Formats: sequence, C-alpha cells, structure tokens
Amino acid sequence: MDQFISKTYLLEKNPLTITLLDKEQTMLSLSTSYQIINMSRQKGGVHILADAASLSIHQFPERFVFEWKGKNIKVQFPIEGRWYGLGELVNQHWILNHVSLPLSDLLTADAGATGHSNLMSPVWMNEYGVLVIAHSPVKLGINQPQHAPTDFPEYVFGEEIPFNQRPVIDPKGKGDGLFTLVGDDLYLEVILAGDLVKAHKILVQTLGHPNETPPLSLFGAPVWTTWAQYKDKIDQELVLDFARKIKDSGFPYQVLEIDDRWQSAYGDLVFDPERFPDPKGMVDELHEMGFKVTAWVIPFMHKDSAAAQEAVEHGYTVQHQDGSLYLVRWWQGKAYLIDATNPEAMAWFGKRLHHLQDEVGIDGFKFDGGEAMYVPKDAKLHAPGSSRNNYSHNYAAWVAKHFSLCEVRTGWFNQTAPILFRIWDLWSTWGRDNGLRAIIPATLSLSITGYPFTFPDMIGGNGYFTFPKNRLLNAVITKGIIPMMEKRKRADAGDEDVGVHASDVPEMIATRPMFGWPTDELMIRWTQVNALLPVMQFSIMPWELGDKVAEICKQYTELHLDFAGLFEKWAAHAAKTGEPIIRPVYWLAPDDPIALECEDQFLVGDELLVAPVVDKGIRKRDIYLPPGEWRDHWTSLVHEGPTVLKDYDVPLTVLPFFHKE
Repeated sequence: MDQFISKTYLLEKNPLTITLLDKEQTMLSLSTSYQIINMSRQKGGVHILADAASLSIHQFPERFVFEWKGKNIKVQFPIEGRWYGLGELVNQHWILNHVSLPLSDLLTADAGATGHSNLMSPVWMNEYGVLVIAHSPVKLGINQPQHAPTDFPEYVFGEEIPFNQRPVIDPKGKGDGLFTLVGDDLYLEVILAGDLVKAHKILVQTLGHPNETPPLSLFGAPVWTTWAQYKDKIDQELVLDFARKIKDSGFPYQVLEIDDRWQSAYGDLVFDPERFPDPKGMVDELHEMGFKVTAWVIPFMHKDSAAAQEAVEHGYTVQHQDGSLYLVRWWQGKAYLIDATNPEAMAWFGKRLHHLQDEVGIDGFKFDGGEAMYVPKDAKLHAPGSSRNNYSHNYAAWVAKHFSLCEVRTGWFNQTAPILFRIWDLWSTWGRDNGLRAIIPATLSLSITGYPFTFPDMIGGNGYFTFPKNRLLNAVITKGIIPMMEKRKRADAGDEDVGVHASDVPEMIATRPMFGWPTDELMIRWTQVNALLPVMQFSIMPWELGDKVAEICKQYTELHLDFAGLFEKWAAHAAKTGEPIIRPVYWLAPDDPIALECEDQFLVGDELLVAPVVDKGIRKRDIYLPPGEWRDHWTSLVHEGPTVLKDYDVPLTVLPFFHKE
C-alpha cells in the first residue's frame, strides 16, 4: 500500500485515508472515497489532488487544518472512545455515542426534525482529547441508523415526530459507528489536546470567550415569567395580580417577564391597548413592588402589522431571490422575518425597542426565535454568509452588543457573547426527551462547547399539552377538540395559517398532570436541579400545588440565594478565562471511566459537586465523588474521593451536594 508518513500523520491511498498519530498511537482516522492523482509537499504540510476534490493539510503543533476544495465532500471517522459536544438536542444525551443521528443539515432549529435544537456548535471532542471543529457548513450524521431517511420536513412544531426519536437512541449498536461530515469546500480543524479539559482550553483559545458577565444580579433572586402559568392569555390586571401573588408568597424575586400577547400585533412592539390600557402605569407599579420588567420579543412580524408595512417598505425583511416578499412559517402561522444580517434593519429594530423602553419603562427583553430553520432554503438575505446559521449568529451577536438585561435562545459561533443563553422550552415531563432529565446533559454540552452563561428555562417545564395514554380520549381530542380550537384560533387571529400547538391548552384541563401540568414531585425535583445552577426562572406558582410543594421549593430558592456569591465569583472567572461555571464531573477526573459516563451530576466551578434526582419515584441514588475530600452539605461528613456513595438517601426534601475541602 502506498503511504506518506509524517511524524504525526499517515496518508494512505487509494482511497485517501488520513490517520493522525500521537507517539505512534492512532488518535483519529479520517476516511474518504477519493482516489489520489497527485501529491506534493508544501510549507507546513502537503497538497493532494484527488479525482473529485483537492485537499491541503496544514500542520501545526498538536493542530491540523484540512482545507478541501470541491462539492459535496464527504469525510468520516470512527466513533472510538466517548464523544461529547454539539450542543442542544431534543432527545438529549451527554455521550454522543448513544445517539443515532441521520445525515442532515447542521442548523440551529426550533426542535428540529432530526433532533437539532436552538444552540448548536459544530464542535466535538472525545475522551482522548481529540477536538474536531468544522468551520464550514456541514451535513452531520452520527452513528447513522440503517435505512436512514434522507428527507426531513423543514418545519416540525410540537410532537409530529415524537421527541424520543429526535434523535433515536441506539442501545444495541445497530448504527454505522461513524461520524459523517458532508459539505462543499469542507474546512476542518483537528486538535490533539491530550484530554478533555485541555481540549476545552484550546477550544476557548480558538473561538474566544466572553470578556464580561451578564448582569450579576441575574445570578441571585429568580426571574418570574407569565408564560408557563398563563400562556398567551394575559392582560394588565393579570400581570399585576401575578406580581402581587409572587410578592405575597414570600418567594424571592427580581425580574418579571411579560411573555407572549402583550403586543397589539406580532412585531409592532406596542402594548395592545385593549389588554394593556396603561402599560406605563403597570410598569411603574411593578417597579414600586421591586421588580425589574422585561418583555418577550421575536424577529417575526405579522403580515398585517404596522411594523411589517414599514419593514417591507424599507426592504428590512427576508426576501425571495427575485426580491419579492417572503412570508415565512413560524409557530404562529406565517409572518415576515426581519433580516438579522441587515445592519439597517437591526438598527430600526433596536430603535423601536429603545423607544419602548423610554416610553413605558421596560428594563430589558426576552429575545425568542432566531433559528436558522426559519430562514427558507431559497430565501435571500442581505449578507447570507456561507450558511443559514449566519442568521442565528447575527441575531445573537446583535442582541449581545445592544442589551445586557436580556436572554436569547439561539446562537452559532456566539461563544464570545456576554449574555444569557436559554435552553429550549421543556415539556413538564421526566425524560431526557425534552423533560427534566435533559437539563444537566444539555447544560454540560453547552458548557464544554464554549457557552458559560446558560440557564434551563422555566422550573417545572412549560406545562404544554401532552396526549394522555387513553386511545378513546386521544381520538376525541384529535378529531373533535383540536379542530374546534383551530377554527376558533384562526377566527380570533384573522389568519388562516395559524394552527394549534402544544401551548394552546384548554383552560378546563390546563393544570391537570395527565394533560401536561407538572406533578408535585416533578416540581420539587425540578426546583432542586435549578437551585445550584446559576439562574432560576419560575412561572408555574409552586404554592398552587400545595403547601408542601411551596415550602420545599421556597427552601431551595433561598438556598440558591445563599450561593449567589459563588455564582458571581465563577461568572467573573468565566469572563476572565473562558472556563465554564457548570462543569462535568470529569473536569476533576478526565481519565476516570465513571466520571466520563456521569450525566446526572455536575460541578459548580471546582467547589461544589451536585447530584440531583432526575427520575420519578427515586429515594436512593448512587453518587460519584471525584478525587479529593468532599464534605456533605447536610451531614458534614467528609468523604475521600474518588469513590461512589451507594444508595445515598434522597427523600423528596433532599438535594444531595458536597463541598470540596
């Protein structure tokens, strides 16, 4: 076999295979189907001419850059060792080896058909410290299933494809066992870092990190939002009543977020005068109660809104290639989409937001939407970039530049943004398929891909509608209730494109667990998980689930306040070094197989180890402690790690966590 041997890589032909070596040990083997025609040395590497593409390999200490030229380049490498990264998935796993993701465009998505979610990074790393970064647009497949479908719907709202199939899990190893990357002019960077912690450090050096923090007050008392509790059925008196209930409950608070349906029309950024006759008076009263006030905004504009007319006139919207107007589909029907790549359009957007702040007194905003999936494949952008993900990048970067008391839920190479990134809306369920069990692995995946400032949306989930198991009841809902709701919704909205989705829960069943409301146990365990994450956000009022739920949830909200100084400390450290606030336990034991597998525990800096309960009915659990001495917060007993505490008691009142001595 013809070979070209470098000190650190081996080329084989034909077909072309590139094997990266470390002390003669294989670290990664990149395979292709290409036949080599010619090969020549160049400064720092080699240039290869193949039958359907060309490749330049640039070699640096511990770093390789692969620059392909050609269409539909396909590169694969085996899934050897445990792999991590990528970011959010709908069916969230910490270790990527467990999923079976069919080949599809890697795009930020609102619960994408294959499992992609809002905040993604083309970044993967394994337990041996191999770090792979794709700097060009790619299609991605991970351990692809046999007979994988090739076409996926562009829009999937709700549960048309069950969450546990986005992506599917492969416990029996039936997938192909490969990472597959496909793209035009593929540009890959591979780093041999040595271990996972060093890989993160090099990633931060490569992509950058925030140089300042979000407002430190956000790491203290909880944010309270109207959404999960009331959905879009809000008005001025309800918002004020909500605030009074929060204040009277004795729960800590700092921000009240006014979510969907405060606007006169989507995109107008003006309070609906029928629902909110005196918005400034309302905000003033909320300020007097001690709340800061934020409002929910989106980049969509209803086609009949005043904002849409102005945006269309000035060419501020996403367009067809011929320059004609493009109505894009979103979760409330069809609308115009502001072009986040157009500086003039975003300046207009910002001017209107600042005017709202000046006129009404709003302190900040919840920026929703912004995913690449909402930009149609055939749409025209002011500055399209190399991929539709450019839209998400520009949207998040613009928010970060102009606002600090805010949150955003999407991003693409926005690791330097000093703002809070929110995990996608979670259902009020237990599983990793977009329920409670998804929170820790999603947070950790974002941490290791370079996002230190994240938080997991609303405690207890969003209370979205879920279908009960009873088939007869399902038939009644599907064939009777939903069509009736859809007809009424379209009439009220004056929009034939509006459909019913999971947030449209009839009032008669809105707070029933069998239809998607959290149970007492779920609400308590969810609060405990969030208590030692940097930001807490409530919407569902714990006291409405009973005195016991209120007492325990309040206890853990106050515990969060006790550690506010710790979160602020590690937030400042993250802005200085890029190291995450919330870390996987392997951070202190990168070679320990138990630590590498652990997806239901996390570290706060290097000071706390937290082991929440994330499964229904659990009252005992095993807890892994990394090397060092760990003091149990509740008993003060000191344990020497590494060790596993078997059958640790976790009654409903207990969140296990330990201080590093």
